[in-house]
Amino acid sequence: MTQNKVELAEKLSKESHQGQKYGPHDYFDYHIKGVVNSLIEHQFSEVYIITALLHDSVEDTPLTLAKIESLFGKEVRDAVDALTKRETETREEYLIRCSSNPIARVVKLHDAAFNAHNSHKESNQSRVDYYLQTMLIVSTAQDKLR
Repeated sequence: MTQNKVELAEKLSKESHQGQKYGPHDYFDYHIKGVVNSLIEHQFSEVYIITALLHDSVEDTPLTLAKIESLFGKEVRDAVDALTKRETETREEYLIRCSSNPIARVVKLHDAAFNAHNSHKESNQSRVDYYLQTMLIVSTAQDKLR
């Protein structure tokens, strides 16, 4: 992958999430970039960065998996698909399925950690607990897949 693909994913994500909010913050600048920055800080490769940039795109915007695959390849498409909750899935089913993809598992853990940290800053203990439980399910889901 090239830096141009990261830049394209960033542009596409920013455009797709335009007008969305994360509390009082811009969704892309605050949440998406927050998750991406965590992955960069931990030195994950570009495929993880691109997946993180697009991790909420199919669920929250008109962007399709077919478009993602045409621009970024099957590996990113499969990871984003794993991160996209189906309407018929329970939360636990979704998290276990998400965990079956190694890229999606890492991105989901960073996503949940970001959300837990933000919930803590807002003194919202029930949301902190929710995201900690998410992290626990995702990190132990491999046991359920065997």
